[in-house]
Amino acid sequence: MISQVGFEQFAALALFVFSVSFLIYQLLSYYPTYINEVRRQTLLSEAYQISELLVNDVGEPASWNLSNVKRIGLLNESLNKTNVISFLKVSYANNTCNSDYNKFKSLLDIKNEINFVVYLEGSIIANCSRPLGERAVKFSRIVSFDNKSYGELILWLS
Repeated sequence: MISQVGFEQFAALALFVFSVSFLIYQLLSYYPTYINEVRRQTLLSEAYQISELLVNDVGEPASWNLSNVKRIGLLNESLNKTNVISFLKVSYANNTCNSDYNKFKSLLDIKNEINFVVYLEGSIIANCSRPLGERAVKFSRIVSFDNKSYGELILWLS
């Protein structure tokens, strides 16, 4: 028995193969963009979590200093308010970050590279910056200090 294949069947098969190839190409071309956006959103979420830890946690121990710190937190332990950070703890955190960056990262328990800047009414009071790649994300939040002034905490994570 001889099978007969017509022109219409070849055209349908060619159209099907072309459509599937085009669909695979489109999926593969959007995949890197999608993965980069997922990574950026993950970093942004981690930056938010780190800012929450810094601003709304007293640290370990609650009145830590450079010699006894186990976990960094900037919240003033003497006041019972959220988002009110201690000027002294910001200074301690800045000194720790600038003197031993790896210790600072281990005290925050993070794997990513981090930069932070703290402004007090427009002037920089803490600046711990390392070179980051172009994929770094920035997260900033308004904070108040224990001396009733306001400022901004900016984190970059990569």
